[in-house]
Amino acid sequence: MAEKDWIRRYFAPLAKAPGAAGLTDDTAELSKGYGPLIATVDAMVEGVHFFSDDPIETVARKLVRVNVSDILGSGARPREALLTLGWPQAGRDPGQIRTFSDSLGTELDRWGILLAGGDTVITPGGLFLSLTLTGECLGPAPVRRGGGRPGDEVWVTGEIGAARRGYLWKTEGRDEARWLSALQAPDLPPLEAGNLIASHASAAMDVSDGLLGDLASLAAASGLAAQIELERVPFAGRATSLVEMLDLASWGDDYQLLFAASPQSSGFIGNSGFKVTRVGRLTEGAGLSATVCGKPVNLPETLAFEHGRVGQPPARS
Repeated sequence: MAEKDWIRRYFAPLAKAPGAAGLTDDTAELSKGYGPLIATVDAMVEGVHFFSDDPIETVARKLVRVNVSDILGSGARPREALLTLGWPQAGRDPGQIRTFSDSLGTELDRWGILLAGGDTVITPGGLFLSLTLTGECLGPAPVRRGGGRPGDEVWVTGEIGAARRGYLWKTEGRDEARWLSALQAPDLPPLEAGNLIASHASAAMDVSDGLLGDLASLAAASGLAAQIELERVPFAGRATSLVEMLDLASWGDDYQLLFAASPQSSGFIGNSGFKVTRVGRLTEGAGLSATVCGKPVNLPETLAFEHGRVGQPPARS
């Protein structure tokens, strides 16, 4: 099947954005809401961000979710998407394209996202995908990493470490199979989390590379230090040792939201209707420090995933 047939059969029906023009033009007219418009883009590469034998349905879900978390973490709601799809010349059943588009459409609908345009190509290598997602700020401006203030409390949504447990089961047979779904298509906080960030956060971001490293990045962007209480971190499953805590907190692929807020907002945040946990605070100074039950602990040299770093696992985000 040729490229134009893919577009007409599988992706044009998903192009519900007003400016999509049925995917018949080279450009799309993007919609603008009442608040400022922001955009994010994330790419996924077979063998790096997902395994070759992962179900194509979960690949579609993950592609959307890793972008949605960026939008929510800026205090915004997702609006429209542009898709780039590089389909392998060999090694994959072309019938998977329909399965992918069906799953993509379902996931876009879940978050209220309209497909506005994109591009499709055949690649000599593995599957390559990229999604550009726009978002409408729910406040006067996006919430950035650098707005934290001394004394702000640090919060995180959901659970940390489920994807790491899924990776250990997938690659080593360790832990439990139930965690695999978190690796293939991570759970996200609800859309309401964007409102929470816009209303109460001084600084925010998603947890994609590892809670410890991402908190260090947020603190550095704010020109501050951060303290984290590891026993308060909402780990997926039971973390029974300091080594396990540090492993789960530095691996990433969680796509939960990490944010700082004034202690005066703690009552509202704690009654937000979804899981949010206070795990630390921002202070004057620089760097990241950690404690367990009040006792200082030594942090590992590597606090987060970084593409290109020697020794990082071959398949993860």
